[in-house]
Amino acid sequence: MGWPFGGSKRDGGRLEGPPILVIHIMKTAGTSLRRMLQDELGQPAMYPSDRDLAKLPHNWYRSGQDILRSFHDLPRHRVLIGHVAAELADRLPIPYRTAAFVRDPLQRSLSCLAHFQRHYGRPPAELLRDTDFVDSQILDHQTKVLGGRGITDSHEHCEIDDATLSRAIARLGRLDFVGITERSPESFEVFDRRFGTHIAQHQVRENVLRPEGRELSELVPRIEELVRRDRVLYEAAGARLETDLAATPARDHA
Repeated sequence: MGWPFGGSKRDGGRLEGPPILVIHIMKTAGTSLRRMLQDELGQPAMYPSDRDLAKLPHNWYRSGQDILRSFHDLPRHRVLIGHVAAELADRLPIPYRTAAFVRDPLQRSLSCLAHFQRHYGRPPAELLRDTDFVDSQILDHQTKVLGGRGITDSHEHCEIDDATLSRAIARLGRLDFVGITERSPESFEVFDRRFGTHIAQHQVRENVLRPEGRELSELVPRIEELVRRDRVLYEAAGARLETDLAATPARDHA
């Protein structure tokens, strides 16, 4: 079948097998992964690449619904990335391998709050009083992205309950790659072994923003209440990474 949407291996870089869908959960190192893959494979292999993002409204990823509507008009690519829900992978017209990073839910939430404070001038305490913001950005957000039913975008609303968590954990088992943000070096090595890339040598670290000091101590109890299921999911993701590390021998980079 070749590379109907993935280009050819002559396009530069390395990538074995079918194209990859990267489920970029916000504030989990997805931007670093995108840039590392772009460094290795070249911008034409990525959608969206830096050049593509510069042309998109607000320099933002396309929505999952937009990807589905215009899929056959997308530029040829080997890696498709976005703030999409995992269920999008089941709806795409051709099979993609799937990859996602999961982050400690407290750290992810704090980074998200700092991001919105920096870009929109809203203090974290105020944001946590905003029900719409909490529902779309904080409340068991990683569980929603991986286990939400009937959604294709990471910020769509859906009811999050224990059944959502069960689906999210099951999805972890079906993803081709699961990384842990706090264990990025090991995770990038597993990514390379799984997909035949060499991105670990391109490791970059985006700015990590988070509230500090007294404000942090005041926010933690409230946030922990909001991410109880994400905490369980994070532990399951860590177990998956341990399994992958044990099952896949280190590759000789010489």
